[in-house]
Amino acid sequence: MKFKAVVFDMDGVLVKSESSWEKLHKHFNVCGLGNFIKYLNGEITYKEFMLLDTLLWIKAKKSIHRDEIEEVLLNEEFVDGAKEAIGNLKRHGLITMILTSGIDILANHVAKTLGINYVLANSLVFDKNGYLKPGGIARVPLLDKDKVLYCWSLKKNIKLREIVYVGDSVYDIPVFMSNVFSVAYTCDRSVSKKANISFCSSRLDEVGEYIIGLAFNNT
Repeated sequence: MKFKAVVFDMDGVLVKSESSWEKLHKHFNVCGLGNFIKYLNGEITYKEFMLLDTLLWIKAKKSIHRDEIEEVLLNEEFVDGAKEAIGNLKRHGLITMILTSGIDILANHVAKTLGINYVLANSLVFDKNGYLKPGGIARVPLLDKDKVLYCWSLKKNIKLREIVYVGDSVYDIPVFMSNVFSVAYTCDRSVSKKANISFCSSRLDEVGEYIIGLAFNNT
């Protein structure tokens, strides 16, 4: 078998929403674009970005319980064929993982529902009564997903060349450009041209079938 693990971005790949952060911005009627641009420009760290974004929500609504966050995030649709794709990959002995700069409340739900083995995502923090605190735990900074995946692969004793990575945005390109086999699940040609293969498809199980064929092709 050529590959041991298949790693998925979450937003736009496993679920239909493009950003779990943006879902919460819309819910609290705030705009986090300024903070995002500062992060992309290197003016703030990802941890600082998370702090500023959560402060926006808290300023808009002083008391935010975890239940409200969950209600917003878990109201989500899976991409067509996601469950079939994961099930097929696992039946063939492949490890599956979510690597996302989104929020772990959603990522853990997706992993549990689909049967995905591992999750790496960012965490919000709550007090002992379940109310949101400013900040969070930045496990997967958006611009460092390649570094995070490399560290994970070392811990699991899996070589990068034994990993298939499925992503859909410009922020997945650094992972595409590492030593993984990269799959662009998008119709965006500027992203797809950076990957080994691309799928402009509405069904993720087509990607799963391709990966299985590739994994067990010994030629």
